[in-house]
Amino acid sequence: MARIIINSLDSFGDNISQKMIAKKEVVGDTTIFTYDNKYGQGEIRISPLLTEIFKFGEVQSKLIIKPESKTNFLYNTSFFTKNFDVFCKKYFYSENKLTITYIIYDNNVEINQLEIEIIEVQ
Repeated sequence: MARIIINSLDSFGDNISQKMIAKKEVVGDTTIFTYDNKYGQGEIRISPLLTEIFKFGEVQSKLIIKPESKTNFLYNTSFFTKNFDVFCKKYFYSENKLTITYIIYDNNVEINQLEIEIIEVQ
């Protein structure tokens, strides 16, 4: 088990910090954190080359973030299902910390920019 902190700040000024206990698994150069929070289950797969963030529950999503790349982002709720594009502007990976900045686009229109920090604490 591991203790992680997930901090996020978006272009609307929403600043969220979540502290949680996660199951940690290391497979090759990928660290996988699986956790439960008030929104459901989540899984984060972090490697030097990309990060995958999955949410399962009321909100289901699959986000793949690659440095300097545009990827597809699926967001599914009971109200709607939508595909967005995501462009990763910043990707800093170290042993216990990941910092990423990415922009979400809807039909080539920027709708949000987020900075996410995932820290494994001892």
